[in-house]
Amino acid sequence: MFAPIHHVSLLTRHGQENADFYTHLLGLRFVKKTVNQDNHKMLHYYYGDYEGTPGSVVTFFVVPKLGNRYENDHYLSTIGLKLPKGAMEFWQARLASFQIAFEKKEKTLIFSDPDNVTLYLTETTEPPLPRSKQVKNEIPGNKQLIGLQSTQLHVADVDKTKNFFKKLLDWTVEGNHIKLSESDFLEIIGTDSKSASHMGRGSMDHIAFSVKDEQTLDVLHQKALSQGWFIEKIVSRGYFKSLYIREPGGNRMEFATLSPGFTLDEPLESLGESFALPPFLESQRKEIEANIYAER
Repeated sequence: MFAPIHHVSLLTRHGQENADFYTHLLGLRFVKKTVNQDNHKMLHYYYGDYEGTPGSVVTFFVVPKLGNRYENDHYLSTIGLKLPKGAMEFWQARLASFQIAFEKKEKTLIFSDPDNVTLYLTETTEPPLPRSKQVKNEIPGNKQLIGLQSTQLHVADVDKTKNFFKKLLDWTVEGNHIKLSESDFLEIIGTDSKSASHMGRGSMDHIAFSVKDEQTLDVLHQKALSQGWFIEKIVSRGYFKSLYIREPGGNRMEFATLSPGFTLDEPLESLGESFALPPFLESQRKEIEANIYAER
């Protein structure tokens, strides 16, 4: 069975600082350095397990002059990640050794990244990553992050957003939680602000959910059309095909296929080591590289 959350995508101002945090501190692999396909001036960094498995991936668009974010009437927030059984003590010590302030609530460690994104590391009863997915770094294989567990949707009308997930996807709604699996979930939180939100450093652009294949995605697309949801587009990203829908609260939801995956344009052994472009953008490489925002 595949992970219900495919990936989450956010915005960062400082690419190197961001990469250091997610690869060195958290131990994820830098699986892809590419471009934002909707704005070729932006770099797009992908982090995940060794194979870049859907469900392990956190991505960031790099925007050097990005300002502060303002989270008001609707927004996405928090990255929930799973730890294998028995890894809590290791991660407490690791965060402390990097002088990362954290709060501990039962089996969860709560802290922030350099863009003030709140992260949750929760110890589960799940086993460690299989050896093929373990990143080759200083973090013991049996302590490495397993993958994504949760995120939060903040909306003005909680019931409308819950109905979206129930009607389109037939997902289980328990209170203000959308149950995705035995361990994974979404939390729907009401907002009372009338001010518009504004994207900035640390904003989450979207959350992506896993879809088995293109045929399944096309069926979902037709269902969404028939139900009258706000569909932004359906498009191939090369690494996967994606359907983008705005849920009633205004947040962007993506539904992404499991394949072809990140070895489409790079071998597994050297993922993330060069500036990669999926085949349909390769002919534009010179122009893209000439106009991309400089890394900072």
